[in-house]
Amino acid sequence: MNVTFSTIALLPKLGRGLLLAMLCLTISACDQLFEQPKESAPAQEKIKINSQRLLSATNIYAYTQMSEALNQAQILDGLITSLLHHPNPLSLEEAQNTWLKAYQAYLQVSFFHEIPRFEKPQHHEDADTYDIIHEQLDSWPIEAGYIDYLPQYPLSGIINDMTLKISEQDILQQHGFSDERFASVGFHPMEFLLFGLNGKRSAKDFVPQENSIEIVDTDIHLHDQAQEGEDPESENNAPAATQTQLSNEDAHFGPQNHNRRREFLRILSALMVKNLQKLADRWEPAHGYYAKQWRQPQKLENLQRVYQVSMDTLQVQLLNHHMHPLLSQPQLDDLRSPFAHQDGANMLAILQGIENLFYIENGFMQELKIHNAEIADKITAQFKRLMRDMKKMPVNVAQQSLPKRKKIITPIQHKLIKLIENMYAGAQLLGLQLEALPISTN
Repeated sequence: MNVTFSTIALLPKLGRGLLLAMLCLTISACDQLFEQPKESAPAQEKIKINSQRLLSATNIYAYTQMSEALNQAQILDGLITSLLHHPNPLSLEEAQNTWLKAYQAYLQVSFFHEIPRFEKPQHHEDADTYDIIHEQLDSWPIEAGYIDYLPQYPLSGIINDMTLKISEQDILQQHGFSDERFASVGFHPMEFLLFGLNGKRSAKDFVPQENSIEIVDTDIHLHDQAQEGEDPESENNAPAATQTQLSNEDAHFGPQNHNRRREFLRILSALMVKNLQKLADRWEPAHGYYAKQWRQPQKLENLQRVYQVSMDTLQVQLLNHHMHPLLSQPQLDDLRSPFAHQDGANMLAILQGIENLFYIENGFMQELKIHNAEIADKITAQFKRLMRDMKKMPVNVAQQSLPKRKKIITPIQHKLIKLIENMYAGAQLLGLQLEALPISTN
């Protein structure tokens, strides 16, 4: 509007008043248009967590728990020595009970092998990385007949294969030889040696005794006969091994190669102690190789990895590998401890390991309580409910019928899913970037 005050003076009095009012309104509008925006309210300060303190606490947990697993394995090694000196039901039972303690102690920290890390080139050259060591400790499920005799196959397994030498090097070479189920070292081959099929191992299997039956390679014998023009189906030309088996059909055909079994068990125990010692040394807070990595600048990234692996362990290990088969398979074949019948105790140990990690001094839960006590209380209550229900599970839950298993495990499954959701919310609160949550209770 191009209006001057001299023009206004020429207008009638009423017109001048109206025009001045319009000008005032116009000027006011322009002032509002170009008025500087008011300062917005200060944004909520981003939560800062003490990464160094959290990683230090986590490192101490890894070292302490790995040392406990090592201690139990050393006790077990001594009891196995006693068993081999004096094979009897009591010494066997003591070894079995300590195997359970050692394995469940390791389960509480076993998920640390999933946390991404840098390995020394020497570890790769020596086939001595964390993943390889863990695989040598806890490879499952296993094929029992690859280790030792079965009721219908009295001469099966490495122990009865006289072409194989019983030494640490040779046993390691047989580990996963042609199939991942063909495990020859670790907790589970030892479990089968100590507990036997259906938990019925006899202490007599460890009484010093050489093999009493000559074992002949049947296939080679048949091949030689065929080359000589003999009829391999002829009764008189039956292979020596077959004749021996037939002659013993009506007699007691007991376990063979006791001395090989004894040496196998001794080597497995020594190798387990050696592997756990390596891991404990690498987590030693002051000088351990893995511990040193956590003092590098990428502290927040390492925290995210620890939290993520904890979540993955609850989802993959507990929900998928343990609970899903128990809730869906009438016939269970691939359990974690099929010989000791400790699947309920195994699940409890895994959950206990995650809970212990979160509740250590200066751990994740302490940070959560500082920033949001409500979420921290929800997670605490969910852990308590889960632990209570898991402790009530029957020891032989895997031997129950499918409907009974569903009745026992379904409520536990729902509580576990709720715990995972609450823990995911906790990670978001702490500013830890996790992968999208793949499960829901809806």
